[in-house]
Amino acid sequence: MATTPPVVVMAGFSLTNRLLLYANVLTMPAAALGGLGTHIPINAGFLGYTCYQQYLFYVAAKHKQLHALCMLPQYLNTIYPFIYLAGISAGNTVLSFLLCIGTIAALIINNITTWTMYWTDLPEGYGIYRFFFFGWRTLSPKWRTLFHLWAISDTIFTLVFIGLSVYVAAVVPAASEGLKDDDDTRWLNDTSLVWGSVLCTIVFWPLVVWVELIVKENHIVSETDMIAVYLFVAQIALLVIPSLYSILRRLWD
Repeated sequence: MATTPPVVVMAGFSLTNRLLLYANVLTMPAAALGGLGTHIPINAGFLGYTCYQQYLFYVAAKHKQLHALCMLPQYLNTIYPFIYLAGISAGNTVLSFLLCIGTIAALIINNITTWTMYWTDLPEGYGIYRFFFFGWRTLSPKWRTLFHLWAISDTIFTLVFIGLSVYVAAVVPAASEGLKDDDDTRWLNDTSLVWGSVLCTIVFWPLVVWVELIVKENHIVSETDMIAVYLFVAQIALLVIPSLYSILRRLWD
């Protein structure tokens, strides 16, 4: 029985990188709460990792090195705006707006990537790329319409969330002023990696299934991008260390 040869795509989409991508989604509540009332750029690691991951998508799309993974950004861009909003929270206006600028840049890059893939990458997959949509489908001009509508909705999402990003950056610093001393908020923040991960798993598990089915059905392999790994480790350290310190201090007191 003949075996289908693997399709090698650009580095950065290995199983390790994909697991970190999913884990990044799970840290969204921790990032949102971690920045409230603090003047430390806790969310810089969160935003840095996410932006770098989208940069990889953009470069791969530009050089047509994604194969069937070119069908992913439409889905990712449906949920990433929510993740980016979580990265804006900060305790002062200057830091909040700096994070906001990074968020807006990432949203725009994501949308450019989506349309780049739609116009240049998807047509190369007609009759080849396989994806799951209420059963297995093979990409065709007819099914490309689905991704066209998806790209349009992503563009609308981008414009809406750019406005929301500016609003959040302006409102959150003042609104979170008293939250850092509130016991309930502090406990929610300190345990957010635990309950937030469970909550996001329930909400975003279809993303994991969608990605992994495409990877498996199209026999895609990729090398691990270690820069993404290091950025993720830095992100987790920035999120976890303050929470651990706060929990230990509470237990000690």
